[in-house]
Amino acid sequence: MDKLFFTDIAKKGAILGVLMLLSHILEQTLMLNGNVSRMLVAGVEMLVVTVLYIYLMYRFVRSYSKTYSPEEGFSYGRGFIYVVYVSLLAGVIVGFGSYVYVHWIVGYGNYIDGMVNMYSTLIGSAPMPASLSAMYESMFEQLESQPEPSLFATLFSTLWSYVMWGVIIGLIIAGIVKRSPRIFDETNE
Repeated sequence: MDKLFFTDIAKKGAILGVLMLLSHILEQTLMLNGNVSRMLVAGVEMLVVTVLYIYLMYRFVRSYSKTYSPEEGFSYGRGFIYVVYVSLLAGVIVGFGSYVYVHWIVGYGNYIDGMVNMYSTLIGSAPMPASLSAMYESMFEQLESQPEPSLFATLFSTLWSYVMWGVIIGLIIAGIVKRSPRIFDETNE
């Protein structure tokens, strides 16, 4: 791995990390309100940002692959590792940023109250049997009694998610972007 590789990963990972962190904060803000229409907007925003994330990742890998000459080619493994590393860095940024947002800006107690209100609104908008309603009430009590997760727990959870999605997306993008070396190209003299 060369210096260009890590420099490019740092730039692209930071771009995707900040983009995904802003998206995460917007989604949390919309969902914690408890309004069903805002939750629908958050769901649409999640889909749009997911498509944008995949598109940007593809563009970043394709751009990086052009730093290799046609004679060298661009291997599947290089593309795959690139996507996983960029996803890892983006996950670090999102994990740390979401911890700061939930624990220091919103406050963990307010966050839990907002989550309970959101789920209560969703459950209240659909008719259900009393036994199922009692089960949800017990779930809310359990949610409110859970201890606040640490920075490392939040970071590990986010990293795990981003690396797993990076692996899945990387398997596809690396296959699309890979180029075989052109050792015997007719245009070379």
